[in-house]
Amino acid sequence: MELAYALNKNTACAETRNDSCHAAGNKTLLDAEPGQTYIIKEINTDDDDMNSFLFRLGCYQGEPITLISKKKKSCIVVIKDGRYNLDQMLSEAIII
Repeated sequence: MELAYALNKNTACAETRNDSCHAAGNKTLLDAEPGQTYIIKEINTDDDDMNSFLFRLGCYQGEPITLISKKKKSCIVVIKDGRYNLDQMLSEAIII
């Protein structure tokens, strides 16, 4: 699978998302373009259970993640050949 890395720092942020992570030019999965593969920069959450869950999926810093499609409050992604539907909270925690 060929990886296409997309880096676009001029994406507008929605009002419902955390402005502190966007202030530095970081994007979450909800800002990403479907069909593109990104590298996870960080997982931004204080919840140990959420961190553990994402780690078990193979979602951690430095890993590629492909956004298949997104709705207003969820994303379908491919991580390590597994396809997952992530809700808004998980999608916002993944910084690309």
